[in-house]
Amino acid sequence: MPAEKPIIVYDNKCLFCINTKNYFDRLDSNNRLEWTGIDDFNYKKYKLKKQDLLKQMHLIYNDKVYKGYYAFKQISKRIPLLFLFYLISLIPGVDFIGNKVYNMIAKHRYKI
Repeated sequence: MPAEKPIIVYDNKCLFCINTKNYFDRLDSNNRLEWTGIDDFNYKKYKLKKQDLLKQMHLIYNDKVYKGYYAFKQISKRIPLLFLFYLISLIPGVDFIGNKVYNMIAKHRYKI
């Protein structure tokens, strides 16, 4: 039995987040990802807290939860047009920088 699609939970009240989701949707021509807004997500099923979901996007796949930058890394691994980002993320030190940049964007996303 094939694994289900990764579920990406995003802030569906944030214009930047909505636009980013729509952009990734266009790149995901094989429909490999399932997006759901926080308002429509049963976070208790996955033992997550809504306030954590509001801080950064989450990707859930095979009972693993990836947050923020690491969720983006999983997305880039699955979308061929973003795969170069995934390869770059394998370089030592890139995760540290990527995580810092992601957190800065997430913190200020309502102003972007």
